[in-house]
Amino acid sequence: MSPLTLPLATVTGGKALWYLTRATGVVALVLLTVSVVVGVVAAVGWATERWPRFLSQAVHRNVSLFCVAFVAVHVVTTVSDGYVPIGFTSAFLPFLTPYRPIWIGLGALSFDLLLAVMITSALRRRIGYASWRYVHWLAYLSWPVAVFHSLGSGSDSSLPLVLGLDAVCTAAVVAAVVCRLMNGRSFPVGRRAMAAVGTVAVVLALVVFAAVGPLRPGWSHRAGTSAALLAQLARRYAPTGATAPTATATTPTGLPTPPFTDNLTGAVATTSPGPQGTVQATFTLHLLDPSSTPLVVVLDGTAAQGGGLAMSSGTVSYGGYHGVVTSLSGNTVGTSVSTPVPQALTLTLSIDQSTGAVSGQVSGSATGGGGNR
Repeated sequence: MSPLTLPLATVTGGKALWYLTRATGVVALVLLTVSVVVGVVAAVGWATERWPRFLSQAVHRNVSLFCVAFVAVHVVTTVSDGYVPIGFTSAFLPFLTPYRPIWIGLGALSFDLLLAVMITSALRRRIGYASWRYVHWLAYLSWPVAVFHSLGSGSDSSLPLVLGLDAVCTAAVVAAVVCRLMNGRSFPVGRRAMAAVGTVAVVLALVVFAAVGPLRPGWSHRAGTSAALLAQLARRYAPTGATAPTATATTPTGLPTPPFTDNLTGAVATTSPGPQGTVQATFTLHLLDPSSTPLVVVLDGTAAQGGGLAMSSGTVSYGGYHGVVTSLSGNTVGTSVSTPVPQALTLTLSIDQSTGAVSGQVSGSATGGGGNR
């Protein structure tokens, strides 16, 4: 999707903490992957003259420590940024934060599993080898939980670089698990079969979740954050002098019967929330006159060069009817809205770079099916 050009002044802002939060999260996932792979290498006893077994154990231990350190920085920067209500408690107790509670909670759960592994490793001589080994297996569970957290909570999950890293990490861990199962002669055949089935199930779940969740438009509004919190954040981070759109109780007068083409007038207000580093553009548009029911389009994405917005998701509403943004190409926005006659709307927008005023055209075509309120 090519960026939408917005007024330059509205898409700039400090994002240092957000960049640090996302960077440390990505690096922590890579380090966790390396730790799992090297741990498997040490467990199966692979060694050469240049790479003795004790070296694998040392690398595994040190990489794990680095991973925990990066997760700690990831947590501190997220909490310090303050854009969303994620406190230090939420880093250890899962599913407490109102912001994307499931996906942030999975991050806390993965962190807890890592801490359990680290603490029992430090107390290995006191708790015994059997207890340590049992807890140490949690590292395998921590990895997929961390990947789900990254996909579900990261605002840059759909970026090609991040998707590429996720794919490489997944391939590396799957290869390591296959190697472990093939060389784990002490494991019963039934246990190895269950582990193989579980590995395939996790990989399929990751692929399906990414396809129907973060990679589809509108994920930021489907990720579990309450509407009240989204409205609160929009008001808090609205630019000076701008007013965030409020829900209207007015009964929709109805879009024109498709197919149709009509003129648009309106305005755009953009915000640049720091902690997640996203740019949100809210268009309040009118098809007939300023007193008519507004067509509200909300685009979420990242700032592009030249003051543009590279969309990751978007929603559209017309009074009590709602839909999603399906495409963005330059200044042309494609949407699908569930009115009594479901319609596909194509908006061609012209934005005044100095004032944020919007003009343009909208064309609608029927998509069939029933509508939802």
